[in-house]
Amino acid sequence: MHLPSLILHFMPDIDPTKPQHFVFVLFDGFSNMVLASALEPLRAAKGLPNGPNINWQICTIDGLAVTSSSGLVISPDGVLASTPSEDPIDYLVVISGYGMRHHLNVKTRARLIHAAQHARNIIGLDTAAWILAACDMLRNKSATIHWQELDQFAEQFPNIQVQSNRFVQDGKLITSGGASTVMDLMLHLLAQQFGPAVAFDVSNLFVYDAENQLHRTRGADRLHGAGADFLRRAVGKMLLHIETPLPLSLIAKDAGCSLRSLDRVFQNNLQMAPGKYYQMLRLGRARDLAQSTDLPLSNIALQTGFKSSATLSRAFSQSYGTTIRAIRSRRRSETYVPTLTLDTLSKD
Repeated sequence: MHLPSLILHFMPDIDPTKPQHFVFVLFDGFSNMVLASALEPLRAAKGLPNGPNINWQICTIDGLAVTSSSGLVISPDGVLASTPSEDPIDYLVVISGYGMRHHLNVKTRARLIHAAQHARNIIGLDTAAWILAACDMLRNKSATIHWQELDQFAEQFPNIQVQSNRFVQDGKLITSGGASTVMDLMLHLLAQQFGPAVAFDVSNLFVYDAENQLHRTRGADRLHGAGADFLRRAVGKMLLHIETPLPLSLIAKDAGCSLRSLDRVFQNNLQMAPGKYYQMLRLGRARDLAQSTDLPLSNIALQTGFKSSATLSRAFSQSYGTTIRAIRSRRRSETYVPTLTLDTLSKD
């Protein structure tokens, strides 16, 4: 996946199975679109088959509800802790919109500075770079902010190297502007932390059209260059043929390239062979069927292109480290509601 070359420093590799804890800090006047552009990619990534272990918490400085620029009221999970949390903060994500200058008081500075000291990475979205700068976190750093504030930001904080890039990272500090740039940033982080295939799948989810997506092979615009069209057409063909998998040679032909070129495109962009990605799509469908239906395993195997239940079970356990039976047992235990009878009531 060819991602924007706007990052100044690369983040260290992280074990994709390790939990990643995001703490969002909202201020009155925040943009709904910015919050959604930051949070929804995480939700989508976590929900992917074998998706990364991501969790998040919504906080405010005082624990009170906040109101977005469009009047949406958000009740936070809690207050931004003034003492170290048991869960380390992998990403402290600060979001502010209109009125960011009015949020700068002693308590805000103290809470944010303390939280930042216990965070691996600090992200300022929309106009939050202004708040981070007022907390002296961006001194002698490169940063960006919503385009409407760029000039005043540069004038107010001459010790910051202000850039107009869509997002900028300098060490542990990451800044971005409006909603579309935030989506770019989150997809970049997902690719960097959990692999380009995760970012590609998440990106596709957000341009999905339930009626036309498969037939139009419309995919995400996260890829660039000659291989982008090949990859999108190939993935579209794979999605059309989950139940009756096609040979890769036919998929390559339909995509308009050779089998060798198709393999190179997948390796360069998704860091895996096309056959492996195709199997992941089919196993993901099997997982969805296992979670949402009571179809026999033999039927699921047929609907996902596996020759037998045993073949599906073996591939599934190798990929996910669990079984379809275990997934169904967990689903039933989570949705089970005991029936109250006179006997059970009398026992209490």
